[in-house]
Amino acid sequence: MKRVLQPLWIYLTEAFHRVAQVRSLGPLSVRCLLLVALGLYLLVSPVARHTDIVSAALAYGLLGTILTLAVTVAAQGLFLRRHLAVAVVPPSDEGISGEAVRVAITVPRLRLLPLLSLDLRLESSAADFPKAALRVTGFSSGDRSFTLDLTLPHRGAWPLTALRCEVKDAAGLACVSWLQPLASSIEVGPPEAGETRLPLISSTQRPGDLAVDVFNRQGDPFDIKAYHPSDGIKKIVWKAYAKSGELLSRHPEASMTPEGYVVMMVLARPEDDVVCSSALAYAQAVSELKLDVVAGCEGLGGRAPATSPALMRELLIDAVWDARRQAGEALQEDTVSLLDFCANQALRVQVKKLLIFCAGSRVAEPAESARILKLAGWLTLQGIEPAFCVTAPERLLSAAPRGAIGRIAPLVFEPDPAEPQGVSASQYRSFLAQCLSKQWEVFV
Repeated sequence: MKRVLQPLWIYLTEAFHRVAQVRSLGPLSVRCLLLVALGLYLLVSPVARHTDIVSAALAYGLLGTILTLAVTVAAQGLFLRRHLAVAVVPPSDEGISGEAVRVAITVPRLRLLPLLSLDLRLESSAADFPKAALRVTGFSSGDRSFTLDLTLPHRGAWPLTALRCEVKDAAGLACVSWLQPLASSIEVGPPEAGETRLPLISSTQRPGDLAVDVFNRQGDPFDIKAYHPSDGIKKIVWKAYAKSGELLSRHPEASMTPEGYVVMMVLARPEDDVVCSSALAYAQAVSELKLDVVAGCEGLGGRAPATSPALMRELLIDAVWDARRQAGEALQEDTVSLLDFCANQALRVQVKKLLIFCAGSRVAEPAESARILKLAGWLTLQGIEPAFCVTAPERLLSAAPRGAIGRIAPLVFEPDPAEPQGVSASQYRSFLAQCLSKQWEVFV
C-alpha cells in the first residue's frame, strides 16, 4: 500500500507546487487575467442581454483600472530597464555557512510613480541559492543604499549571475521584469571548530629525525633560566645560587615528536561542513606540532592538494561544486591524485597510513558506505592503512516498526527543518563493525 500511496502523494505535491509557482503570464499576473475574464463575462452576459447598468459600471471600471495600471507599469518598467543601473557589492570577507552574510545594494536616483514598487532579487546558477527580495518604493533625490542578508546553506563560492528587477503595482496585477547581469560571487567557508580530540597520527615517519615541540614542554627539568617569582621555590637551583649569588630555576626541556607527514583525505559533500571543520581543526593542531600536512578532498579533480590549513580551507571551498556533481563516483580517482602528489610530484614520500575524514550520517547510507569501504579496501591492497575519522551523527534512529500514524504522518506533514535528520542506527553500527573486523582504525 505504501508503495502506491507514497509516489502518488509525491506526484500530487509536485503538481501543486508547480501550479502555485506560476506567478504571471507575460506582464499580466494570473490574478489580473481572472479579473479580465470577470469583466468580459459581465460585458457579454449581464450587460449585453439584460442591459444591467451596475454590471456595466463594474465591468468598464474594472477593465479601465486594469488597462491603466498595465500601461503605467509597462511605461515605468521600460524606462527603468533602459536607464537604471543598480550596484551590487558582495561581502569582502569570507562568510560562514549557516550564518547570514550581508550584500550591499546601491540604487541610484529613482522616481517611482505612486502605487508602484521595484523589487530586487539576486539570482545564482546554484539551485539552492536563497530567495530573498528587496523592495524599493517612492522617490529620492540621491543614491540609496540597502543591505540584503542571505543565509547560505553550505560552503562554496556562490556565483551571482544576475540581479532580477521587477516593477509591479500594489495590487499585483501587472509586472515588468528584466535581468541585470552580474559577475561576482559570495565566498562562504565551513564554521570554525573547537579543539580536536583526535590523536596524532603520522602517515610517514623518518626515524632519527626529531622536531622540537615548543608549545608542549613535557621533557625532563634540565633547562635553566633566570628565576621568576611565578616559578616557585622548588624550582630554584640552590647550588648555583651559593656559588654565584644569582637565582636560577629549572624548567622542562622541550618535548620531542617524530617528524613526518600527515596525509588526509576529506570526504565531504556540500552538506558535510561539519566534516570540513573537524579536518581543519586537526590540520591546525598538527601544524602547530611542526608536522607537515598534505590534504586532498572529494572533488579534487586536477587541483593540487593543500599543504597548509589555510590552503586546505581554500581547497574545500573551491572543490565543493565538483563534489556535488560527482556524487561520490570519483572517490578513488581523487585519492589517487593525492597519493601521486605525495609520491611523485613534490614530496617524494611513501604514504603508509591515510586519514579519511567522513560524516557519520554518510556512512549510515548503504550506497555511500559501500563506496567508502571499497575505497578503504583498495588502499589496503596498495599497502596503505586507512584510518577513519568519523563525525558522530546528530540522531540515530532505531529500526523498530512504526504504527499506522507513524507511517501516514510523513506522507501528510512536512518534516521540521530545524529538527536534526536521523540516520539508521543499524547501518551506522554495521559500518563500524566492518571496519573493526578488518582492523581499520576508527575515531568518532
